[in-house]
Amino acid sequence: MNLPNILTVSRIVFVIPILLCLSSARLGWNILAAFFFFLASFTDLADGFIARSRGEVTALGKLLDPLADKILLLSALIPLVALERVPPWLAVLVLAREFAVTGLRGMAALKGISMGAGGMGKAKTFLYTLALLCLMVHLQVLGMLILLLGVVVALYSAYEYFAEHKDIFAREG
Repeated sequence: MNLPNILTVSRIVFVIPILLCLSSARLGWNILAAFFFFLASFTDLADGFIARSRGEVTALGKLLDPLADKILLLSALIPLVALERVPPWLAVLVLAREFAVTGLRGMAALKGISMGAGGMGKAKTFLYTLALLCLMVHLQVLGMLILLLGVVVALYSAYEYFAEHKDIFAREG
């Protein structure tokens, strides 16, 4: 376990206080949830930067990082649906995109192809993070606008991934 992997695991651990704080609709607890979510999101930037700059990219890190990202996203999105700040149909759209791209990455990995995050995927993550932070602290209209923009970017980035790697499916028959 190197520092980047510890930071990745910490992102998963942050889910616990995020969920506990979002179990209340009260603004004070939600601000605390947003604080933990912000810290966890920051570890996503830090772990990759540190791993690349130190030459500490590991197979474990490549497995855990996207998993931690999805767990963190779910830990904020699902409670916000329960708190009626995100419509269920939008959450399903977000999750469907994430599962589809994760499945594509898995198929690519089986064929020895590595799919790194592209610029649109990074923009999607930034927009989702900003939107979820806004929604946690009751900035409903702003949060929903940013989330909708994030979904548009996410769907476009998924299109790019699938278009670029369509040959994976062609070989499957």
